[in-house]
Amino acid sequence: MHRSTILFIALRYISGKSIDQFGRCIYWFSSFAIMIGMMAMITVLSVMNGFERELKQNLLNFIPHALLTTPKGYVHVRDKPNLVLDQLHNITREEPLVISDVILQSSNKMSFGVMLGINPNCFEPLCDYLVNKHENQLVLGKYYIILGSALAKKLEVHINDQIRLIIPSVMQITPIGYIPSQRLFTVLDIFITNSEVDSYQVLVHQSDAAALMHYPLQCVTGWRLWLHEPFLLSNYTQQLRLLHTDWIWKDWREYKGSLFQAMKIEKNIMSLLLGLIIIAAGFNIVSFLVLLILEKQIEIAILKTYGFTRRQVILLFMIQGVTNGFFGIILGTILGVLLSHKLNKILLFLKIFPDTISLPIEIKYSQILSIIFMTFIMILLATLYPSWRAASFHPAKILRYG
Repeated sequence: MHRSTILFIALRYISGKSIDQFGRCIYWFSSFAIMIGMMAMITVLSVMNGFERELKQNLLNFIPHALLTTPKGYVHVRDKPNLVLDQLHNITREEPLVISDVILQSSNKMSFGVMLGINPNCFEPLCDYLVNKHENQLVLGKYYIILGSALAKKLEVHINDQIRLIIPSVMQITPIGYIPSQRLFTVLDIFITNSEVDSYQVLVHQSDAAALMHYPLQCVTGWRLWLHEPFLLSNYTQQLRLLHTDWIWKDWREYKGSLFQAMKIEKNIMSLLLGLIIIAAGFNIVSFLVLLILEKQIEIAILKTYGFTRRQVILLFMIQGVTNGFFGIILGTILGVLLSHKLNKILLFLKIFPDTISLPIEIKYSQILSIIFMTFIMILLATLYPSWRAASFHPAKILRYG
């Protein structure tokens, strides 16, 4: 029996008038549900991909990707871990760094932050976002500090104002007892990145920060590393573990790992919830095929008497189920991509968000292909049992009692 005959009969069952109105309604409803599920999944995942990309660009560009330090908590600037750095791949840059959690106190307000002790002559990504470009004036002994715009606004300070920098983890002896290490700093400049780092990160001279941390002369916390792929940290930690060195590896996951982990969990949950729509549509396909098979029992028996094999009967009804899902997949994919491209314009037209706010969108076509593939496999599996039941009918019994 030619496959063209099987395809012709399958399409006649779908497009012909032999199916009752209720079965046809289930057929198109399942296609519509698959279309809605595909469209919603592509749109939501594109928005979440955009948010993840914005976080990567606006956050990981400014915080240390990784830090190599020692169990003592500091290292001499001449003790560069050349052996370790040579073994670790895809490291784009390394610089000495002093880093610590701090408390910042102005005359009116107080806030928490992270102090980065940098060398103004070395690379620092935040320097490109300074308002007055005064990074060259960040000299030793002047005790200047550079704040983020959100932090300066919170502390109600401006350039040339003084704030107190307190390090609660380092204690110093005074006539009144032990108190945290602290010092008055003068605001030299303000950086504006329009990201989260504006609210907590501060820059000071490396030697001033080391003195505040009570490090020995010419010592820093460790070596700051810029990684080519900061999200593939398992590769670096495994390489470092094999080296058996005395160096301690710290990375951005200690500070912001929970944020990206929460976003990843949220994306997986949204994918699961939207996938339930497609799964529900798969059950509709099963219902449609069951109704069609019950209605076409005599036709199935006649086809088998004409020489149709079990495999050909299974293929006949699988084509009908897959065709059902095919329309939903194609339309859902097209509408999902179009909606993702035009989403901000639609939201602006509906006035859901203000004109100044737009959602970040990143369409990953490899992700769309994987969604299409998984949906197709699910639809294919949904057609197996009804098709197998149709092929199990005994033509003699059906024709005798049908």
